[in-house]
Amino acid sequence: MLRRRPTYALLAGFVAACGGDPGGSGSGGGDGGTGGDGGTIGETRPCATTFSLRPDPGTAAAVAGAWDWEARTPLEDPDGDGLFTAEIDLPPGLHAYKLVLTPPGGSEEWILDPGNPYRAYAGGIENSAVRVEDCRDPLLVLDSHEVTAAGARTRAHLLLGSSGAPVAAGQLAAALRHELGEEPVDIAAYDGRSIEVALDGLGPGKYTLVLSATDRDGRAARPLRLPFWIEDERFDWRGALIYMAMVDRFRNGEPDSDPGPSLGAEPAADFHGGDLAGVTAAIEDGTFDRLGVRALWLSPVVRNTDRVHHDGDHGVTAYHGYWPVRAREVDPRIGGDAALEELVVAAHRRGIRVLMDFVINHVHEDHEYVAAHPDWFRIGCQCGTDGCGWTERRLDCLFRPYLPDVNWQNPEAGEQMIADALWWLERFDLDGLRVDAVKHVEDAAVFNLATRIHRELEQAGTEYFLLGETAMGWAGHDRAANQPEYDTISRYVGEHALSGQFDFVLYHATAYRVWADDQYGMIHLDYWTRASLEEYPAEAIMTPFVGSHDSERLISLATYGSGAPIVHHKWQDQGLPAPPSGPEPYDRAALALTWLMTVPGAPLLYYGDEYGEHGGGDPDNRHMWRPPGARDPAQAALEERVARAGRARRELEPLRRGDYTPLTVTEDLLTFARHTADDAVVVAINRSPAAVAAEITIPAGLPVPATLVDRLAPGSPPLARDGDTLTVTLGPRSAAILAAP
Repeated sequence: MLRRRPTYALLAGFVAACGGDPGGSGSGGGDGGTGGDGGTIGETRPCATTFSLRPDPGTAAAVAGAWDWEARTPLEDPDGDGLFTAEIDLPPGLHAYKLVLTPPGGSEEWILDPGNPYRAYAGGIENSAVRVEDCRDPLLVLDSHEVTAAGARTRAHLLLGSSGAPVAAGQLAAALRHELGEEPVDIAAYDGRSIEVALDGLGPGKYTLVLSATDRDGRAARPLRLPFWIEDERFDWRGALIYMAMVDRFRNGEPDSDPGPSLGAEPAADFHGGDLAGVTAAIEDGTFDRLGVRALWLSPVVRNTDRVHHDGDHGVTAYHGYWPVRAREVDPRIGGDAALEELVVAAHRRGIRVLMDFVINHVHEDHEYVAAHPDWFRIGCQCGTDGCGWTERRLDCLFRPYLPDVNWQNPEAGEQMIADALWWLERFDLDGLRVDAVKHVEDAAVFNLATRIHRELEQAGTEYFLLGETAMGWAGHDRAANQPEYDTISRYVGEHALSGQFDFVLYHATAYRVWADDQYGMIHLDYWTRASLEEYPAEAIMTPFVGSHDSERLISLATYGSGAPIVHHKWQDQGLPAPPSGPEPYDRAALALTWLMTVPGAPLLYYGDEYGEHGGGDPDNRHMWRPPGARDPAQAALEERVARAGRARRELEPLRRGDYTPLTVTEDLLTFARHTADDAVVVAINRSPAAVAAEITIPAGLPVPATLVDRLAPGSPPLARDGDTLTVTLGPRSAAILAAP
């Protein structure tokens, strides 16, 4: 399921970009302009921007914009087809505008363009926006891109710049990018307008076909970039298990280059030596393959401040990556640019996607942009202090006094942040972004970022996953009481917005209340699982989770209970959680993680949870990752259980893409099916400390195989259905994933 249409005509119908393109850099022949098969050789791109709307009958429509807010340019319908349009010549740049409607006998109403997701602020007021580029430049337009088993077939056409300067065959070029290298490729056909490229003999991996053109006058077209994958089974983000690696705390691949101790920093909040080379080593030795991981979420890799700030009496460094001081530089303390290149190449060779954490809300006060463009930032109260609530002042409160907010109402600031995001995606061949602190920026930040990524990188049909963080809670048993939580998360998800978000409602309803504390049982768990499937937008690929870098460790919650003060402590002088002394917390964690990997969505596995790393609040929940040789038997056993569940998810299509149907639900027992049209997997989870024989009734029409094996217990005897009944025996605090042999 693609979040956004993998075609060029994303925005056709509201701004026909003869002179403007809401989502890209378009002017002349952009979305809604000249079509793929029409026109003649030597056709030029027009310079006018066309605005369009289908108003209610009798309603007069006009457009007004930052070029002259007092003027009204009427939209007209000369052919009577109900589509009203207006053409305006605009100079290159970003232009804010609104549509002005006047119903019969009514007063004038100014509205955002209902078909255009792109936004810009003018005088603190949100408007629709169109991006206009120089129509004197030629324009490359994609017609089709078909991926084959070992190559691709691409058709495009060229619109000349408004001067009509031709583009000779020698001035048109195609290149194929693979593993961060680039080689020229032949153009199969070019007649002055239509372009064909045929690629064959490609091995598995990610590629980007880049078309470029320069006309006789030396004016260059914006390159047409078409990323695509060659792989046996097309990747679907619904099937992804996402692993979050906090780079400095994951694995030390180059000990000789470790940063030294930071003066004044608490050891727990200083750099520990983890680096990008360590993540690459884990890719190459199969650590992630063993867990069934399909995508990596890296903590921010951009260069951060060298300064030490204080949390009370405790000095803290930027080991976490969320205090950036540069826009386009990988922090040398984790390996620099070359190390990120090597990581992405290694991941792509194994079909693993890579997400970069993109800090969209703030920078550090020493950031290069703060000195150069102070008007791009806001300075205000600190979030969470008196009169400065995290929600009430979500747009202008500061996380810390030294972290100025990006002012997305400043068009220059917003456009630069988006340009930086695109630079990272293109420069390092990344596969998407984890977007930090979504609710703390204007909605326009999300819509504009997503629209531009689609326009620049998704035309060939490869989705760049945008995973948002909108931290919300759980407001109790009444689903209606949680509607504001669901609605706030959902407002940022959609065709021209985020692919999905972390499911905070499900986390707070279940992660510690069901798996750690026994506050509620499996009836509660199933109810809120189904609520998530129903409340979020249908196209959303949500990410359920039971642990993260911002929450106490799952195993410690299961050891002490979420109400114990010690599990929330952060610093050594407060007293910190210890590792579990018995097997029960490990069993609880195993059940939670098995459930996580078998429910719909693209679940998150937080580094270290796979073996039961303990810890309290941040930074105690960010210990250094333990390699297999440093784990005790209980940790090794938990990792084995988690790895089997993760691999089952990777190998069984119903677990990746199937629907969810509950079968048996009691306080201690949950069984459910994940099913496609022709296959099904049955998941059974027993939370009680006693063994149970579960008799499961299989609904008619559910394609559960006649014989099943437990993927969590290799070598166990197969189970056979008895008509519509399946009986499975589960040990104390255990689970089964039952699938065809």
